[in-house]
Amino acid sequence: MEQLADDNTVLDEQVHFNSHPSSDVESPFDGHSDVDDEQPYGWVVVAAAFFVQAIVIGTVNGYGIYQDQYITHDYNTSSTFQLAWVGTLNVVGMDLSGPITGQFADHFGYRVSAFVGALIMGASLIATSFSTQVWQLYIFQGILYGLGASLAFFPSLSLPSQWFKKRRGFATGIAVAGGGVGGLIISPVTTALFSKIGYRWTVRTMAIVHLVVLIPASALFKARVESGKDRAKRLKQEQSARELAATSEKELQDLQDAVARVPKPKRQVMDFTVLKEIRFLILVLLSFFVANAYAQKNGVSVSTASLLIGILNGSSAVGRVTMGLASDHIGDINTLLISTFCASLSILVVWMFAGTSVVMMTIFCVLYGFFSGSFVAIVPTVAAHLCGISRLASMTGIVYGGIAVGTLIGSPVGGALLDLSKGVNYRPLQLWAGLVMVVGLVLNVILKFMMNPKPWAKV
Repeated sequence: MEQLADDNTVLDEQVHFNSHPSSDVESPFDGHSDVDDEQPYGWVVVAAAFFVQAIVIGTVNGYGIYQDQYITHDYNTSSTFQLAWVGTLNVVGMDLSGPITGQFADHFGYRVSAFVGALIMGASLIATSFSTQVWQLYIFQGILYGLGASLAFFPSLSLPSQWFKKRRGFATGIAVAGGGVGGLIISPVTTALFSKIGYRWTVRTMAIVHLVVLIPASALFKARVESGKDRAKRLKQEQSARELAATSEKELQDLQDAVARVPKPKRQVMDFTVLKEIRFLILVLLSFFVANAYAQKNGVSVSTASLLIGILNGSSAVGRVTMGLASDHIGDINTLLISTFCASLSILVVWMFAGTSVVMMTIFCVLYGFFSGSFVAIVPTVAAHLCGISRLASMTGIVYGGIAVGTLIGSPVGGALLDLSKGVNYRPLQLWAGLVMVVGLVLNVILKFMMNPKPWAKV
């Protein structure tokens, strides 16, 4: 009877897993699975993630370079509004598909997910180079590239947390700093290639760069947590072994009867049960409001935009590493709170009173870039703090789904506020960005005190 009880436990575990193919058996809040030690190979994973972030985020954030080329040369009969949608589909598509691609990575493995993403991105850029209509850009450079980027982005964002615990924030910060570094390098290189080899060969060259960098990087990805597919295979093998080990016909019949008694829930493609946990839901909501603020334009002139964007990207890279390191000492939720607070101040104090001063706008870009960059680095570690690491890509993907919705809402709201003043008065836009950031700050405070009511506790 004791053996039969053990078998029933295994069977329950197996069927539960099969009904949630992208999840582990335990609830993401059940036991907070985590690593017990840190191993040297973790730094190889961090380096690989750095290069994935550099290529993916550097390309996604550098779409403005392509849009300028399209407007002035290859698609000069199309409106700015039409061409801007390519970049929107690209960025939002990457984040909005996060809940799906994150669960894909958790089920099939991070290495497989990143490899498939690399192939899709390479293929999408090749197809883009042969495109002649804007609607084709929507499909290839927008939707298809965004999907491939998502498949590679979330494993690179989540995997360092499986290898580090005490230095998790620092390791994740280094990995995501690749996005800032990529932004500094890829945009000017792309611009130079446009003038030397033309638009279409530039896009093909970038496709080759994607494949050459991302395929080896994905091969270096190694998870410390069993993927959903491997876990299902193992449980099936264990069940077969138990059936073979049954010493009598009665034991085998008892085992088969136990299988028959286990309820078979309806198979689910997506699993959003984690949103029933109030702490994780707060994280998603605060990310939604913060994204509303991050989606706004800074109100800079064309002549200074390039310089300020470069400063913002550089500051963002520094912020990701610095605040990631700080989170290891003061707690990731505390660090997220500080980042949100300082980003709110940079909007409501520095940006609102910057006017047309390049010096003040530079200060704003340094502060805003530093703390917005740290937000990217800290969100995965907070998700690991709340959920454990067994389904981290899925959890991070859901958070970024909220960020995508916030971006979709924030951009048109900001544009509408600028239209009210015919683009000359940024004060309503600044107030809106500051307001939604403050809402995110309040939610962050609530999350902190839900985790620990002591004001100065490390959480």
